[in-house]
Amino acid sequence: MESSSGSSGQWRAEEVVAGNAEALEALRELIAFPFHYSRESRKLGLKWRTGLLLYGPPGTGKTSLVRAVVRECDAHLTVISPHSVHRAHVGESEKILREAFSEALSYSSTGKPSVIFIDEIDALCPHRNSRVDAIDPALRRSGRFDAEIEVTTPTEEERFQILQLYSKKLPLDPTVDLRAISASCNGYVGADLEALCREATMSAIRRSSDVTKDGGLCSLTMDDWKHAKTVVGPSITRGVTVEIPKVTWEDIGGLQDLKKKLQQAVEWPIKNAAAFARLGISPVRGVLLHGPPGCSKTTLAKAAAHAAQASFFSLSGAELYSMYVGEGESLLRNTFQRARLAAPSIIFFDEADVIAAKRGGSTSTSGNATVGERLLSTLLTEMDGLEQANGILVLAATNRPHAVDAALMRPGRFDLVLYVPPPDLEARYEIVCVHTRNMKIGDDVDLREVAEDTELFTGAELEGLCREAGMVALRDDISATVVCGRHFQIVKRSLKPALTRAEIDAYASFMKNPLYRSSNHCALSSKHNKSMKISGAVKLGILSFAVMLAAKYLLMSPKHTPSSVPST
Repeated sequence: MESSSGSSGQWRAEEVVAGNAEALEALRELIAFPFHYSRESRKLGLKWRTGLLLYGPPGTGKTSLVRAVVRECDAHLTVISPHSVHRAHVGESEKILREAFSEALSYSSTGKPSVIFIDEIDALCPHRNSRVDAIDPALRRSGRFDAEIEVTTPTEEERFQILQLYSKKLPLDPTVDLRAISASCNGYVGADLEALCREATMSAIRRSSDVTKDGGLCSLTMDDWKHAKTVVGPSITRGVTVEIPKVTWEDIGGLQDLKKKLQQAVEWPIKNAAAFARLGISPVRGVLLHGPPGCSKTTLAKAAAHAAQASFFSLSGAELYSMYVGEGESLLRNTFQRARLAAPSIIFFDEADVIAAKRGGSTSTSGNATVGERLLSTLLTEMDGLEQANGILVLAATNRPHAVDAALMRPGRFDLVLYVPPPDLEARYEIVCVHTRNMKIGDDVDLREVAEDTELFTGAELEGLCREAGMVALRDDISATVVCGRHFQIVKRSLKPALTRAEIDAYASFMKNPLYRSSNHCALSSKHNKSMKISGAVKLGILSFAVMLAAKYLLMSPKHTPSSVPST
């Protein structure tokens, strides 16, 4: 427990904190209004608020906000935290709390505002279960905590204000663009941005010690900030797979039309949000990529996230299926929660047919089937909740779109269903160019010819072909400096495409009617099975009737009747 008093004057809280305007005003009303408008409140019989609950992720500045407003209002501050209250002996903790409230009351009796700040209240008053739902409901009623204010992760503009605040005393190079830095810091809270400024300063100090001998500090350059970003990441995303992949559209050969559609679905709502708001257009919430294996579905998703500079969360069926009940659903909910805090963000589901498998497709009562249905229900709930969230997109990939539950295949969930086909001739040429751009290839290598000779090959197979050609060159001569045409020919003769024309046609057929083909196929299959059962029953009945007639005929024939006894 600690006590302090604010300082009077024209000092404003905005000098040390930035953003969180709603929380600032709520704190000012709570602390200053009862003293500034005491006469008016007595006339109106108004009872002022006595408690305010601030909640939000760690590092968003809740404690800093309280201290800043207390100083601005020249109030007395008493801080209660778990480590200052928890004691080993019975009754000591209660005594400390009573003394804290008595101290606050004594200061308020002098006509001076007095604030009791309880830090980490969820640890002091847990549910009879920095989490608002972990606080006992008895505290969350009028007369105790009259209002609850969420202190969220800062927006891009608030991040810019925070960076300005923390860097105002730093020698910034003219090339440093704080707006660009704030735009690239998705999910960073105030504490993260403070650490970012500190690490950028340390980078400049290290550089200064190498350049100058007098100990002078060089100006902070964009390189210092870029280095700091590699060291300091958003704290709210720690513990989950989150990144901005370093994959660009140029790393993917072909698929120009598909790239354009993904740019419109992923990049435009983030980079041109004002245009969408101006026309009242709701952005796409979900995109399903389907097609044969090895056709760059995952790579396309990563390139889209990189182009939009969005946080990238990746989940697969293996991560979500757990032997412990509820663990997979908890991970799914936690990922969506982190994605909201780190927006703009993309949640990518690989093997979507495993995570969102069709319900009722099996009569099995095994635990896995139950887990799949629970995961699907959680996914549907979270995707419906994205209507109130901005800057979050769900991307999924599958090579079995018919196995995805029909509830996901509607507008509002997967608004856009895109087929990722195997590369055509021009796309194959672009792919081999991409995968040989860092290779030393001989003058006799005709990449156009390689593309022509690899019909039905997928992007992954073409990448493997280029890599294996390099390995063949090294096997021939470990000191080889170039990969020759014969190396490509050797590999080509040993490789066969995994796909057939019939399989490609089957994959592409889903595009003809993606919404109803699956259900119609199931209905037709059910009718076919029923008709087969009826037909089998009729055939069995006819066969039984024929056997009965044959038996009766044999028994009634003369040669099988008993011989007559001759009379005497």
